[in-house]
Amino acid sequence: MPGAGRGTPLDPDTARAVIAARCWPIRPEAPLLGAVGLECEAFPIAMAGDGAPAGRARRSAVTPLLEGPLAPLGRTPPPGETGSSGWVTLEPGAQVEHATRVHPTAAGALTESARGTSALAAALRPGGVVLASAGMDLWHPLASVPQQLTFPRYPAMEAYFAVRGGVDGPGAVMMRHTCAFQVNLDLGPPSVAAERWLVAALVGPMLTASFAASPTADMASGRAAVWQELDSTRTGVPAGLLAGRGLEDDPVGELTAGALDADVLLFATRSGEEAQPGAVAGVPGFSFADWLREGHPVHGRPDAEDLAYHLTTLWPEVRVRGFLEIRTLDALPLRWRAVPVVLLTGLLYDDRARAAVRDLLERHCRDLPRLAERGARTAVADPALCALAVETWSLALAGARRLPEGYLRSGDLQAVEAFLERFTLRGRCPADELREALAVSPAAALAWATEPVETLIRL
Repeated sequence: MPGAGRGTPLDPDTARAVIAARCWPIRPEAPLLGAVGLECEAFPIAMAGDGAPAGRARRSAVTPLLEGPLAPLGRTPPPGETGSSGWVTLEPGAQVEHATRVHPTAAGALTESARGTSALAAALRPGGVVLASAGMDLWHPLASVPQQLTFPRYPAMEAYFAVRGGVDGPGAVMMRHTCAFQVNLDLGPPSVAAERWLVAALVGPMLTASFAASPTADMASGRAAVWQELDSTRTGVPAGLLAGRGLEDDPVGELTAGALDADVLLFATRSGEEAQPGAVAGVPGFSFADWLREGHPVHGRPDAEDLAYHLTTLWPEVRVRGFLEIRTLDALPLRWRAVPVVLLTGLLYDDRARAAVRDLLERHCRDLPRLAERGARTAVADPALCALAVETWSLALAGARRLPEGYLRSGDLQAVEAFLERFTLRGRCPADELREALAVSPAAALAWATEPVETLIRL
């Protein structure tokens, strides 16, 4: 069967071994208190003289402003490279992403994130461009922002999502019109890894609801709603939770089942001479399990490299990549970015907090999709979600207070307390303030989101 450039075809046992090695490389010596890495996306927006938004800046305009000492653009750092300030890449709608290095403390990651955001904002301003942190571009229509990355992966993704949800459907919005804030945390040793994954998945609706920052006409988090509509074969929460199986008996089996059940979004094309493989869009309804079992008339049977590539196209709320990539959060202004980081590290790295929140939320496993939808729609204005969020974050904050001295920055705990008082305890979220600013004017809303912003929260 055809399949130019491919190696030995996979069998189910080899597929499981590949996933175990890439996603669940549990090391017994891993520390209980883990590292932190942050990935922060923001919109580059041209600003008129009166402060009003004047269009999303294009990649061709942004790239020259960011060249030089800030970071290399358009590539992933090679293994082992650390850099001094993390890395900057551009997303398909020219969104700017700053990824920090992996730090042994939350304090280090948050400090680098703040410096990176400030440096990026300073680099853009001479070109009349501001950096705006929110979950969606609320200032410009989708049609005004084309897909701007020509690497083979991105046109193929665009084509797949156009078939799945329409040319201007959730895929186009996700790629070109949304920004996220990702928190990456350690799995830890075998004694805690599966429980950390479980609890991180359980708190997803509360994260969405508490930190929603992309208001639309009927959503507090338009970004979360887009992801919920995107492609159910590759997003959401593990099927084992919804089926009541849990995650601890066979986490690698759960990861393997999720990967094989997901549709093939991209076929890599490899001639053996290309520096970067090409990509051809898959067809919705053809899963990796189908490819493994039946082969493909053009692309043959998949090998280990195909499976590794497929794994990069899966985007559950918590993606397991040898660490926990928590993908639930809307992009947040710098002044509130520490809050979910403090709460998540206190929750997952403190044994008492993690056990308590598991006891609180595990009974909601089967209801996670409905809770997530409510979190995106009404956020913590939903009384039941608000009550769960208040109890969850109280336990997480207590866990954060037990973290070793120096793990958090001075003032981070107080920032969490101020945020909870300003928003969660009052049934509000950042989207409420952003919606109120939009009602005043687009310029007022842009000012709300523009970086750099004050790091102290005013009550």
